[in-house]
Amino acid sequence: MRTNKKLATAAVALVLAAMPFTAWAQPKVTITMKAEKEVSVTAKGKQVKKRVAAKGVQPGEEIIYTLSYHNSGNETARDVVISDPIPAGTSYIPGSASETGDLSFSIDKGKTFKKPTLLTYELKGNTGKMEKKVASPDEYTDVRWTIPQVPAGSTGSVNFKVKVK
Repeated sequence: MRTNKKLATAAVALVLAAMPFTAWAQPKVTITMKAEKEVSVTAKGKQVKKRVAAKGVQPGEEIIYTLSYHNSGNETARDVVISDPIPAGTSYIPGSASETGDLSFSIDKGKTFKKPTLLTYELKGNTGKMEKKVASPDEYTDVRWTIPQVPAGSTGSVNFKVKVK
């Protein structure tokens, strides 16, 4: 029995030694989100803008969504996709999304994503013919960033703004 135990131990050691170390290396990206609004406050006699948690928002107010990411793994994460729906009862504010990585939008609740100029749909026109229309920012349903790489141990964030209807 001792011989078999030693043989098994040697075989496991051989297999482990033959495996590349990258088999244990892997990225681990976590994403957190916060919703804030800007308020004006007086500090040292001057009016300044301050971000506070978006509670009790009213129609016409803007909400800033910040999605922070962190790669706590030991390898670079590649083609990291961060996607967020635009909340119901709000509309995307044009040009407010951070230009990190490859930015795209959806008008079909996240089924497909494209650059704004390519977000089109067809609608029957006054003549009865189908007409192609480019979606306006208030028709966007989701926003997505594809970040080419997030090195091990690094952090970053993306954000966008919406207006409460």
